[in-house]
Amino acid sequence: MRRRFLLFSILALASAAGALGSDASLLPQPSASASPQLNPKRMIARIWQGRTLTAKADEYEKYLNATGVPQILKTQGNHGVEVLRRSDGAQTEFVVISYWESVAAIRKFAGPEWQKPHVLARDREFLIEPEPVVLHYEVARAGGK
Repeated sequence: MRRRFLLFSILALASAAGALGSDASLLPQPSASASPQLNPKRMIARIWQGRTLTAKADEYEKYLNATGVPQILKTQGNHGVEVLRRSDGAQTEFVVISYWESVAAIRKFAGPEWQKPHVLARDREFLIEPEPVVLHYEVARAGGK
């Protein structure tokens, strides 16, 4: 439940700040294709979140960008990654959204227990109460204007 609230909060804040534009272009939209496919193959968004102490957040972000992000990007079937960060007093939350062509591609990165987080070597040094699962969504619409 907390994750859904977080995701909707991110969308609401981005919309209020004008980041989504007046038409909220990142929300699901009908296909703009002149000849839409009958069974379009959709990407999968893999969403992980974790918290660290704000005093360790800069170091964790550097570590994440030096290790986790490159592992994601070099995996065959990956189509990109975003890292979000939000400080709330003594704690800082990170959300990693990666995009995949299939569950098989996610398994190449995360292994057979693909619905669990892919733990990095030093995560235990940084993370407070690591999340036991990651969320997966079909991407219904992506991109900017």
